[in-house]
Amino acid sequence: MEQHKEQALAAAIQDGKIGHLQAWLTHWHAQVEIERRPDLSTRHRAALAAVHSTTGKDDPAFRRAMNELAAVEDEAARAVSA
Repeated sequence: MEQHKEQALAAAIQDGKIGHLQAWLTHWHAQVEIERRPDLSTRHRAALAAVHSTTGKDDPAFRRAMNELAAVEDEAARAVSA
């Protein structure tokens, strides 16, 4: 998370645009929402474990796990933007 913040700050300084920082804050809010909600946190950890237990990107379980990660992150992002 810290590295992502530093990259956003560097990009904002380089471009002179605050949008990079706004994107980072949106991502950070979603991550906090995932940790705050037991349902999302459990799903997120399970999906990460599934990703890491697959044999690679060609493994059908990899795509399912990545889809679940995206679904969790989308749900968290919707929750914090509402």
